[in-house]
Amino acid sequence: MRSRASPSALFLSTSIRTISLAKPFIRSAKAVLEPTLPSPTIPIFIRITSPVIEYSQGDIVLKKIFLSLSISLAFFLIISSFFLLDKMVSYLFKGEVKNPYVFLVLGKDKEIEHTVRTDVIVVGVLDWKKGNLSFVSIPRDLMIEGKKINAIYNTYGMEKLFQIIESLLGQKPDSYVIFNYEAFKILVDELGPIEVIPNEVMFYEDLSQNLVIDFKPGVPYKLNGEQLLAYIRYRKDSMGDLARIERQKDVLKKLLSKALSRNPLEISVLYKKISPYIETDIGLPEILTLFSKLKNSVRVSFSTLPYNVDSDGSIFVDEKRLVSFKENLIGSSVQEKYRVNFLVVNTSSLVSRVFEANLRGVWKDRVGFEPDRVVWEDVGISQKFEGDHVFIGEPEKEDYILEILRKAHPSRHFTVHRFDRPEDYTMYYTILESLAKNRIYPDFPVSALILIDDFRE
Repeated sequence: MRSRASPSALFLSTSIRTISLAKPFIRSAKAVLEPTLPSPTIPIFIRITSPVIEYSQGDIVLKKIFLSLSISLAFFLIISSFFLLDKMVSYLFKGEVKNPYVFLVLGKDKEIEHTVRTDVIVVGVLDWKKGNLSFVSIPRDLMIEGKKINAIYNTYGMEKLFQIIESLLGQKPDSYVIFNYEAFKILVDELGPIEVIPNEVMFYEDLSQNLVIDFKPGVPYKLNGEQLLAYIRYRKDSMGDLARIERQKDVLKKLLSKALSRNPLEISVLYKKISPYIETDIGLPEILTLFSKLKNSVRVSFSTLPYNVDSDGSIFVDEKRLVSFKENLIGSSVQEKYRVNFLVVNTSSLVSRVFEANLRGVWKDRVGFEPDRVVWEDVGISQKFEGDHVFIGEPEKEDYILEILRKAHPSRHFTVHRFDRPEDYTMYYTILESLAKNRIYPDFPVSALILIDDFRE
């Protein structure tokens, strides 16, 4: 149920309407204050006895000055109104909200044969006291109680989906937003364009949904709403739906950055434009309150719900990693820079679970924690790399990553790869593709991809 509009919201709405009337008001004022100018032969005096007033040239000059000042004042008031309304909105919507505040974002696919699927499932957790905003992407093909999670809303309703989210993350959502393709396109067109760089060929046609996707790898594209929608919906690459999640997170991050550069008045106008195309239980006052919290130097992080892929390709929750994931998401006081996702891949001749057991033991003893994931299997890259390597996926965390590697493996020398070098970028995605071919799908973003050769520690 939508919240009833507060007096402050009504005031804001009225103010917006008032400002929109300024332009026709100026035109009307100009028409009234600027009648047809008298001919050059008009005398430079006023005949008091005449019922028709004739203006002197001095009066005409004064009149023009008055007109110019009036129009200038009107424009000044309009500009001032925007500034004052911005400050006023920030003041009016400083109300307290629950902390942490959890919200569910669903992207709704087109309705096919009276069935609606949730194409995008993202949970946002805003801890405004600590200044953290965490987004958790949930694979839409995740199996829950024998069904894919993207069918839960259509089959059982929002309350059931809330319960499932609570069981997964330990927090029940406080609100929800469901948007369709039209809302997404409007949002991007208003905030964009959004720049993306595909990492592989993307081509697909679906005539039933009027969908055509055609992007080249390594080429920067500045996309409008229609184009960006096609980009994030693409599922035919080597990692399927999981790569699609990564594109969604990248786009969400860029859209959020664009939105936070706007003022509350602009956000209000944007909300009005997309409101016919969304379903939500959040009213405009609550949205502006949350917006004011987000503007206050919030650190944003993105993660994916821990999962495993079965032999038949089905996706299930990784219960083992879920416990620590929930602790870090809600209750952790760890600084953002220490939230690092370490992925270790075995390139040694020891193709055994012994590799994983030994490596985890070394890390736990030397640095106090274990890598997020260790791939002990032979995934077909050992012949392509010699020695030890680390690919830095999050440059801002490089110093911390290298510090951990020095502590965990003091006798090893790692070749450091960074994405500002095209050859390193290509090698990184070659490794990910090899993992995907072996049905190994790491959590993203991968902060550090580590290759260990000849493990003897």
